[in-house]
Amino acid sequence: EDMLDDGFSGPTLGLECAGRIARVGPDVDGLEVGDRVMAFAASSFATHVTIDSRQAVKLPDNLTCEAAATIPVAFFTAYYSLVTQARLKRREWVLIHGGAGAVGMAAIQIAQARGAKVIATAGSPAKRDLLRALGVVHVFDSRSTSFVDDVRRVAPEGVDVVLNSLAGEAMERSISCLRAFGRFVELGK
Repeated sequence: EDMLDDGFSGPTLGLECAGRIARVGPDVDGLEVGDRVMAFAASSFATHVTIDSRQAVKLPDNLTCEAAATIPVAFFTAYYSLVTQARLKRREWVLIHGGAGAVGMAAIQIAQARGAKVIATAGSPAKRDLLRALGVVHVFDSRSTSFVDDVRRVAPEGVDVVLNSLAGEAMERSISCLRAFGRFVELGK
């Protein structure tokens, strides 16, 4: 129950959605009835939501509503973590744990777009194969702390940023992957 209190949506279910605009207010520009959009919306599991137009964006023709509904929270979380908090720069090393999850895949795309050098972890061979298919060269196992030695082989001085979603000893060992004055961004609550 405490996870729902004081969040973006308050004590409701759903933070993001996609669909077609049914109505627009008189001061809305750039969006029209019938436009397909993805949006941030409290109670987004409802059949209809009412939001400020700044919380919605039009979908490209090649993106389904089902796929679009998975984008806002993952990408905003990844962007806020890597760009706003960590200030990730071109040619910096970033270690992204849970790379095959929604936030992880978004973080990889953002890091690649910024020209960072990506190291990612995942917990199964299939997920690690997925990361390689997404263009990640350095992919390691997050289920064992052996990733620490693997990271040190690739980036001997350590990484500039760790985007962490691991717990316990693996989280603690991730800190040792940082270079001096590196940035550790924790995704856990």
